[in-house]
Amino acid sequence: MNFRPKLIGACPVLLSVALLSAALFSAAPTLHAQTPSDKAAAQALADKTEKLVRLMKEDDYNYVTTTSPTVFVIHLTGDHLKDIKIILAIGTDDDSDLVVFVTVTPKATMPTTADFRYILLKANHEYDQIKVGLDGDDDLSVRIDATMRLADATYLKNVINQVKNASDEIYAKIQPQLIP
Repeated sequence: MNFRPKLIGACPVLLSVALLSAALFSAAPTLHAQTPSDKAAAQALADKTEKLVRLMKEDDYNYVTTTSPTVFVIHLTGDHLKDIKIILAIGTDDDSDLVVFVTVTPKATMPTTADFRYILLKANHEYDQIKVGLDGDDDLSVRIDATMRLADATYLKNVINQVKNASDEIYAKIQPQLIP
């Protein structure tokens, strides 16, 4: 007796069952309820965000909320940059859970010369807590990684001012070399 036709007909059925069960098992983790540690992490993030909002209000910053509940924007004016868009983002890292940064200029405006890169490298050395570098899109950014744990209004104001002032000063140094 020849069993091949029955096996060939069964293969698509078995394959379908295998794929369906694999899909169900891979989706299973998203179907479970939040664990206590997930709830604690979410609450900690909400507490940090609430604290940041309170501190920005104490410092009289006119901040704008974004589509993310943990990211805020403050627009300030410098001597060289007329609109300094400062981004404040709360994260989950305990040591540096607040990132404050400015995109100084986009990649398209920066020359790829060694002299230009040298100016940026020297600027990175000149500032103590500021990081001068290229972000994920290769735009020039200035940032500080800070902590919310001990932050008060004075600390936040100092961090924001450092990022604002460094961005403005660096822009003044590189502006003559930027591509229009």
